[in-house]
Amino acid sequence: MNELGRPDIRLPQTLTSPKTRVLGARSPADAHPENGFRRIGEGPSAVRLPAFWAGHGIRPYRPYDEQGRTFAWFQACPLDQVDQAYPLEMVPPLDEESFVGDFAWFGDIGDPLDHRAAVTDPIASDLARDGLSLPADFLALITRANLHRCLDREGGGAWTDVTGPLPSPVDPADRMVPFFRDQQSRIMWYLYLHHSGQAAVVCSDRDFTVEPGLRYGPDGEIVLPRREIFWTAPSVEIFAYRFLAEARLTLAIREKQRAGELDPELLAHLAHYVPSSSSEGCGRMPR
Repeated sequence: MNELGRPDIRLPQTLTSPKTRVLGARSPADAHPENGFRRIGEGPSAVRLPAFWAGHGIRPYRPYDEQGRTFAWFQACPLDQVDQAYPLEMVPPLDEESFVGDFAWFGDIGDPLDHRAAVTDPIASDLARDGLSLPADFLALITRANLHRCLDREGGGAWTDVTGPLPSPVDPADRMVPFFRDQQSRIMWYLYLHHSGQAAVVCSDRDFTVEPGLRYGPDGEIVLPRREIFWTAPSVEIFAYRFLAEARLTLAIREKQRAGELDPELLAHLAHYVPSSSSEGCGRMPR
C-alpha cells in the first residue's frame, strides 16, 4: 500500500535526523516582504531578481503545470524533458541557518583534488582583481573528491561545467561563475557574486558564455533569447542539497520503492507534497 507513486500513499513517521533539514511537512515558507522575488546585496545597489526553483516534476506529487514558466526552447518537448520554474512556496522550506558551508549532511566530502583546484584557482585570481572571492561551499563542491560531480551522478544528464567569471548582465560590477547545466543546456546555473560580497545561485535559459545565435520554435519561427536571470538558492550548499534530494526522490519513485525505505530527508521532502499523510512534522531539525 505504501509503494511510491500511488495516489493514496501514506508516509510513516520519521525520526529527526541531522541529515534532514526540511522544516516540516506543513510548515509554511518563511514570510518574505517581496513574495516571488529575492535580493542579492544590500541597499540601493542590491540586485532584485524573480525567485524560482527550477526542476522536473516529481510526479504524481509535484506535477508539471502546463501553464507554468518552462525553460525549454522547444515548447513541443515532452513534459518529462522540460525544466520548469516552481514558485518557492511550492517547494519544501529548509532550515537555511543549518547550512554553514561544510556539507555535513553529505558525509565524508573527501580530500581536495589538485586537478580541480587548477580550474578554480584562475577563477579565484580573476575575481580577486575585482575584490571578490569564491565561497567556501562552492570550492568544496568543485574540488573535494567525494563532492566533485555528485550532482552529475544523480542529475539525469545534467553536468558540472565551471567557467568564468563573467560580467553580470544585471550589474556590470557583479560577476557570475557558470558551474552547472542540464544535458542540452536548456538551463544553466551560475554562482552570482554581488560586488558587496554577497552570493547566491541563479539560473537562466541563456548561456552567457556564448554569443546569442538564432533559435527556432516548433513551427520554425525565430525565438528571441530571453535575458532573464532567476534567483534559485541562497548558497551553493543549499542548491546542492535540494537538487540531490529531488534527484534521489525522483529515482525512488521511478523504481517504485516503498515509502518506509526512504531516507529521513527524502521522507521530509515528500511529506511536503503529501500533507494528509501521517508524517506530519517529520524531519524537523532539533534545536
